Amino acid sequence: MIDAPAGYSVRPFTRDDAPAVADLINAFDRAYLEDPDIVDAIEVAGWWRQSELATDSLAFVDAKGELGAIGVVYPRGEDVLDLDGFVSPAHQGRGLGSALVVWLEGEARRRGHPLVQAAAIAADSAAADLLAARSFELIRHFYRMVIDLESPPPAPVWPDGFDVSTLVPGEEPAIRDVIEDAFRDHWGHEPSGLDQWETKTFGQDWWDPSLVYLVRHDGEVVAGEINAVRFGIGWIGSLGTRSAWRGKGLGRALLLHAFDELYRRGQTRIGLAVDAGNETGATHLYESVGMRVVWQSDVWEKRL
Repeated sequence: MIDAPAGYSVRPFTRDDAPAVADLINAFDRAYLEDPDIVDAIEVAGWWRQSELATDSLAFVDAKGELGAIGVVYPRGEDVLDLDGFVSPAHQGRGLGSALVVWLEGEARRRGHPLVQAAAIAADSAAADLLAARSFELIRHFYRMVIDLESPPPAPVWPDGFDVSTLVPGEEPAIRDVIEDAFRDHWGHEPSGLDQWETKTFGQDWWDPSLVYLVRHDGEVVAGEINAVRFGIGWIGSLGTRSAWRGKGLGRALLLHAFDELYRRGQTRIGLAVDAGNETGATHLYESVGMRVVWQSDVWEKRL
């Protein structure tokens, strides 16, 4: 634990804190973003499925019992400890952001991680100034992209010899394998086995196999896509094509296939998150189907 700024106590949070944490995150996003995500307690609790909150979380609580700031640390492989932290807009300017970063660095040293990372919304200049002042370096940008559908999207065009199907029970390993393969060379990707996928994907409340698609060529799964209804919108969670099959229009066809089904279900706004430096040119693909960037998040890193 660390010393809390004056007027606050500090403790780990529990799963019972999920509603209050969701409210804090929504308030934070509304303060900085014109097109914020919407999270609820179920979404937040899902993020924590792989965490030991007693050791991996920290809440700063004021004298009235209100959450002033929250943070969760996540190990990224052997080297990196990553902070997901938020300070309530009503409690900013009181040293809580600095306290979260001090906690992150202390936890990384205690656990033997030589690198720490933290993300900050680009619109939050105070967070960027804080991280820079503590010798963090800006290393990566991520975009939130959306499309607002006012009418049914164009029909997908599938190349000859390729078939798309909706996931059926028992095909979970197939979607896991194709997504892992498609993303294996992407920045920050951590390979995950089937057990980890059961926790972080298949066991989540948002998981809907009827919105998950596999593309096959001569019986081989060559591309896949995981979609859902999350954050108050239709959500493109993962979209990947094996390297040998790229450049054939499968990604575009999968996007439009998902747009059509989500639109049919009443989801006229559809969004996704993408690495701005994606090596496969994903950002250009998303722009080509009418998606636009609505906000940016930056990743900062420090070697201890």
